[in-house]
Amino acid sequence: MKMLLALPLLTLPLLCDVAAATPLRSQAGTYELQVMTDGGQAPTYYHSGENYVMGQRGQRYTLRIHNHSGRRIEAVVSVDGRDVVDGKTADYRSKRGYLVQPWGYVDVDGWRVSQGEAAAFRFSSVANSYVGRTGSTREVGVIGVAVFPERYMPPPPPPRPLYVPRHELYNRGADEYSSEQHAPAAKSAPSADAAPPAASAPLGGMDDRAGVGGGALAERDSLRRDKRPGLGTGFGERVSSPVEEVVFYRHNPVTPALVLGVRYNDRSGLIAMGVDVDGDGDNLHDSYLRRSAEPFVTPRRYADPPAGWPY
Repeated sequence: MKMLLALPLLTLPLLCDVAAATPLRSQAGTYELQVMTDGGQAPTYYHSGENYVMGQRGQRYTLRIHNHSGRRIEAVVSVDGRDVVDGKTADYRSKRGYLVQPWGYVDVDGWRVSQGEAAAFRFSSVANSYVGRTGSTREVGVIGVAVFPERYMPPPPPPRPLYVPRHELYNRGADEYSSEQHAPAAKSAPSADAAPPAASAPLGGMDDRAGVGGGALAERDSLRRDKRPGLGTGFGERVSSPVEEVVFYRHNPVTPALVLGVRYNDRSGLIAMGVDVDGDGDNLHDSYLRRSAEPFVTPRRYADPPAGWPY
């Protein structure tokens, strides 16, 4: 299946951003993000206003982005704080995304390595993850999708009928008058959209530590990566993933309509984060119970009214 890689046409950059404190949810409005593993959706949980996905080390996954609206969207995707197209630090204001048709979906297979292939997403240890092998692991364990609806482009008006001054009609013969009335309309000028898309930038070096702290800082970061538990996303095997680049006009050039997202980890990691993976309440983290403990629990002395009371 060939996917379309949108080339956003941007205006001058503006200093605006989506609030960093916005909870990460896999579905909002008419858009949805699913993490697919083994032909089905990965176990997904709701905890403290956010969505969490449980994975297993070595397991391959695919990101499925649904567009339940009648308008095309561009989906700029990041994994572990890296853009999945060029592998560099994720920034939805200037990065390219995947085109999702109205009432459709697109599967993002992995880190893009060419116009025809991608390196599969695979859950791995933090040390062996893509960010662990190429830079900082500060943002490991998070997946995000910035959604940009397409700008409405009204169709061009129909060509106006050929106008001939009345006094000229009286001076011409009947045959000439007839030919003037049936003359073909002038061709419109070619659209600016017909310009060929810009070539994609080659994947370059992606060391987040460059020019930051030197050898001591790099060694310290390496030790932290080796000791961090839980999952990251590795740079897996080559998989066929053909794309085609097209021009896309964002409704708002730099601010997405919303940001979808999930946090992911293995089973023990989710339990440590307080996520009730079994749904029975037994796996809530002790620190959460202690933070929510009350010094006095006073029961009501009278009956609790039903919902909607008084009628």
